[in-house]
Amino acid sequence: MKLLSIISAGILLFTTSCSSSKATTKTTTPLYETKWSLQKIHTDTGIQEVETKAFIKFDEVKKSAGGNGSCNGFGSSITINGNTITFKNIFSTKMYCQDVQKTEDAFFKQLEKVNRFEIKGSTLLLYSDKDLLLEFRGT
Repeated sequence: MKLLSIISAGILLFTTSCSSSKATTKTTTPLYETKWSLQKIHTDTGIQEVETKAFIKFDEVKKSAGGNGSCNGFGSSITINGNTITFKNIFSTKMYCQDVQKTEDAFFKQLEKVNRFEIKGSTLLLYSDKDLLLEFRGT
């Protein structure tokens, strides 16, 4: 009877530890295999909620990034080392879209300042040192 109690306690302990580790496991969206939709732009004047089709995608093989700024397509070469990132030679098409131009201009301006990134679940955060500049949601 004691042996049965010990075995039962062991099974209960094992089951509990397995289920609690599953509950705390977070899935992180991969940087390179994701279309990141722009959600917020942080500037000195406040936080702008983005309701356009602006997005960015990263290409590991080409060491590049590109997407849509709200109106225009854009691209850039990137350098990533750990959680540091730099965007170089940012270029875009040059259409003017009155309804979304301010959003696009702010997006590109902040992108030029980025030097660090962090992924929390399905959220990509781009920073300049400690200052949060851009927030994306993985789709």
